[in-house]
Amino acid sequence: MKKAAFTICAKNYIGLALVLEKSIKEFNDDIEFFIFVADEITAEDNIIDLPENVIIAKDALNIELTTWTQMSFKYDLTEFCTSIKPSCFKYMFERINPDRCIYFDPDILVFNSLDAIYDQLDEKSIMVTPHITTIEKEYTGNLNERNLLYSGMFNLGFLALKNDEYSKKMLDWWEVRLEDRCFQNMMENYFTDQKWMDFLPSFFPSQLLISSNLGLNVAPWNFFEREIVKNDTVFYVTNRIENSNKKYPLMFVHFSGYNYKALISGELIQGNIKNFEGYGDFTEIFDIYSMFIRKSDFLKYVKLGYSYNCFSEGTMISKIYRGLFRRLLEDGKINSNPFDEKGDFYLSLKSSKVLNTHNQKIDKITMSTVANIESKTIMINKILNLIFKIIGANKFFMIVRLMRSYSKIENHVYLVDKDYFKKFKIRS
Repeated sequence: MKKAAFTICAKNYIGLALVLEKSIKEFNDDIEFFIFVADEITAEDNIIDLPENVIIAKDALNIELTTWTQMSFKYDLTEFCTSIKPSCFKYMFERINPDRCIYFDPDILVFNSLDAIYDQLDEKSIMVTPHITTIEKEYTGNLNERNLLYSGMFNLGFLALKNDEYSKKMLDWWEVRLEDRCFQNMMENYFTDQKWMDFLPSFFPSQLLISSNLGLNVAPWNFFEREIVKNDTVFYVTNRIENSNKKYPLMFVHFSGYNYKALISGELIQGNIKNFEGYGDFTEIFDIYSMFIRKSDFLKYVKLGYSYNCFSEGTMISKIYRGLFRRLLEDGKINSNPFDEKGDFYLSLKSSKVLNTHNQKIDKITMSTVANIESKTIMINKILNLIFKIIGANKFFMIVRLMRSYSKIENHVYLVDKDYFKKFKIRS
């Protein structure tokens, strides 16, 4: 059996991907491993010894240049890396031609042989892992259930496929949808490439394997149900909630959301789950990952900037600009290079005074980062209370429901589309 695995990252995480590769090779010397870089290597990066298994996705994948440019602009870094996942799988099956292929997120460390995964694809075509596997009447997880519903039932930091007709059919379907709908947007019920996988049990009931193996994809969202046990030098996972005696060999841990630079010094900073304190039985697991990162080239690459973060003149591209471009693109209003400072999109942002050339981090503004949020909220509520008294309950709540749609950046396209209001001009 020919076995392969790959990951996708921007160039700043090449070092992290190499950590993943090293851990795979420690237990699996028969797996061909590749790193797809959803980024561009420039002369300024001063990288002269790029590993041979690193593939520059823009040059290798079957994605037209115009489509690549549009996708790399309308998606942020995470969205873009995940949007090309089916295309990378296709490359692997067509160029490398393995019998089985696994995708791993770059922030994963392997602790065991992966043969059990490849072997299970003898009878199945697609293998996924659910975020959690234990039902509780009173949920005790660290990541709330609403977040799990939003992100989907399966975590796509791992996906294993057999090189057969069913996987190819799924990839064709997935690739089309990720070209335009790989956003992370709660209002639209999109969560990058991941939420789409909720369709698989319906589409492939006989070819899909939903693994309940607790040793796969151990991650912060399921630490609460999975306890690490060590026998001699081997790590196992048991069900923390059910106090089961059944032990699963620990195969890989997904260190999603951690600050990897801080991990080098042993500091655990979890960015995705608020007030996450962790579990003592994971201490040695984190120590091992920290050691791997310290001994790697992580610091060599992590300082590199993302190629698709700025306009050609250097202004940072915020989610606001990406969202407005997405809407203009969907409306057929733009076909020029959005990165170009002389292009129609940039000039429309500038002329409409939407462009922020001071590179303030608008994307970082949240309820928790706004100064005096309580007093500002009270002031807004006073204004709303006044409007309520003037127009009455029915009209007030109708306006409130309407305003919900304006939290979506794309619905403010009127700011940059000079022809927007012409469509609604009243003729005499």
